[in-house]
Amino acid sequence: QIIQLLGTASENLRETIEHLNEVVVINTSVKENLNDLNLRDFVENAVENTSALAIEANVKVDFDIDKNIQIQGIPAYVDSILLNFITNGIKYRSLERKSFIKLFTEKDAATGNIILNIEDNGLGIDLQRFGHKLFEMYNTFHRHKDSRGIGLFITKSQIEAIGAKVEVESEVNQGTIFKIVFKNEEN
Repeated sequence: QIIQLLGTASENLRETIEHLNEVVVINTSVKENLNDLNLRDFVENAVENTSALAIEANVKVDFDIDKNIQIQGIPAYVDSILLNFITNGIKYRSLERKSFIKLFTEKDAATGNIILNIEDNGLGIDLQRFGHKLFEMYNTFHRHKDSRGIGLFITKSQIEAIGAKVEVESEVNQGTIFKIVFKNEEN
């Protein structure tokens, strides 16, 4: 029994080291690898890549992104960020209503930054209770068989590595809006 427990502990430690290594890789030598990326192309691709999951879960995914919006980023990170938020929106949908995920942009008038909003009408998150833990490693806020508490942690690290930031608005049983604020080139 002790050998079995040691095996489990060892596997969990290996997984933690892998996750921490991913974050280290994310945060090193990124600035010089930033590219101008067409945001609509990446959103369109992410929606297409998650369409089978969305159809199976009966979640309607829509986006309204101007085809001329350019952001600074690393393609693999932007793909990963979008896929994580969309799949979370599908995973944490409410079974009590028709579910949706909407992706749309706005421009911050003061800074000129592009804000990508990812809105859903899912389970929502109690920000009063969990807001300070939302992006920490190994924290989960809903019971789901696939929840490991690493997705938002890595996603936030990727967002910050490309010079952007993430904000969240949420209400329990109403839904969540994640806002990714991409810096414009002057900022």
